[in-house]
Amino acid sequence: MLKDSFFSVQSCEDTESGCTNRIALNASHPVFQAHFAGNPIMPGACIVQMIKELTADYFKRSFFVSVVKNMKFLHAINPLVSPEISVQLAFTQQENERISVSAILHKGDRIFTKSTLLLTNH
Repeated sequence: MLKDSFFSVQSCEDTESGCTNRIALNASHPVFQAHFAGNPIMPGACIVQMIKELTADYFKRSFFVSVVKNMKFLHAINPLVSPEISVQLAFTQQENERISVSAILHKGDRIFTKSTLLLTNH
């Protein structure tokens, strides 16, 4: 789990289709020290895990990532440059108790990542 060590939720606001979380990143976390020392960049696997954990918090249940439909990396997320980011989540209920999550990680107008995940109840 990354929540409360790699990142912490500063606020969460409901939106029409889901929620927007304001996230503080922990630049001293070992993941950032290893990826990459002196120039920390958030790994894609951590982005997927963060989206899954934020969705689990929103729905108050755990999920398994069954499919990463798409993941577009538009700008690197460096916690030294952007210690706080926003994670905008939109949810669409699918059949068989699955949820499609469209996520946009951004800071203001700068979009870092756009992705769509398919999550299944755990």
